[in-house]
Amino acid sequence: MEKEKSVILIIDDVKFNLEIAHDVLQDEYTIYEAMSAKEGFDILSRVLPDLILLDIIMPEMNGYEMLQILKKSRRLQRIPVIFLTADTNSESEVRGFELGASDFITKPFVAPVMRRRIKTQLELAAYEHSLEKLVEQKVEENEKLQQMLSIGFVELVEVRDGVTGGHVKNTRIYFEAFMKYLRHSPKYQDEVTEEFVKLSIRSAPLHDIGKIGIDDVVLRKQSSLEKNEMDYMKQHAVLGGNTFHKIREKLPENEFLKIAEHMALYHHERWDGTGYPMGLAGEEIPLEARIMSIVDVYDALTSERPYKKPFSHEKAMKIIAEGSGTQFDPGLVEEFINISDSISDCLQHKDELRVLI
Repeated sequence: MEKEKSVILIIDDVKFNLEIAHDVLQDEYTIYEAMSAKEGFDILSRVLPDLILLDIIMPEMNGYEMLQILKKSRRLQRIPVIFLTADTNSESEVRGFELGASDFITKPFVAPVMRRRIKTQLELAAYEHSLEKLVEQKVEENEKLQQMLSIGFVELVEVRDGVTGGHVKNTRIYFEAFMKYLRHSPKYQDEVTEEFVKLSIRSAPLHDIGKIGIDDVVLRKQSSLEKNEMDYMKQHAVLGGNTFHKIREKLPENEFLKIAEHMALYHHERWDGTGYPMGLAGEEIPLEARIMSIVDVYDALTSERPYKKPFSHEKAMKIIAEGSGTQFDPGLVEEFINISDSISDCLQHKDELRVLI
């Protein structure tokens, strides 16, 4: 069976350079071509190449600027980028490497040099991938530990307060459905990667863990809270965030703990900056917390409490839509409304689904 060719995206605003590079590489690789950063991003929205050849000097957006955007994208940041340049001064090279470039190829192209540099970077990327395969067993063990940690904390919350425990499991159901939809949304695909989805779903049951530190008099109260009680209850976000922050001091690079901290601390922040506990606004609020805030409110609206009857799915969706741009991220509200039928189905079957968590 013939080995599948590696895919290379070449971005250069000079047609002649694209033609030369294409002629040199077409026999060994599958080639995509773009004459601007904008065209390059259009291709990247559909294709995930194994390597990018990127011209530095281009109109509208230069190579340095495009590379910075690439490195901020969860989906694209690991693609090796080789700069194409006629400028061989050390300052340009230092800047490129600092931004994350893998190598430089100078113009005019020397075919053997170009092939060798590309092959080297593809081999390095393949080697890195093989190392990742070697640690898959450890990753699986770590994932099981994360899952058991989440389940254990949920059980603790349920011991303290059955209502809150049910809420934790319900939000996890809606959160998972929403995250899996966002994974395939063109607007969010760069941020909502497979790894981000997995870690966020495991972290979701931990968002209210701070309520373990709230006194029973307030936590178990069977009527609406007074203002001073509500102010006290709001401390659960800080308590939860601090719990994971302390663990992260020992494991600062652990992405699972980072996401868990963000959801615990920030899921009551509002898009307009009037939320708590930090008063963050807009995209200052981590994406995972913005997503959680929507499903958190949805479950609160559709669940029965000692002081209120459950709202219907339709009324809850209407209230969330009305909060677009004030309480909630408007882009996420639009996506949540898009899967209204799926969320309604989760609501109708939540008792069955909760058993599986």
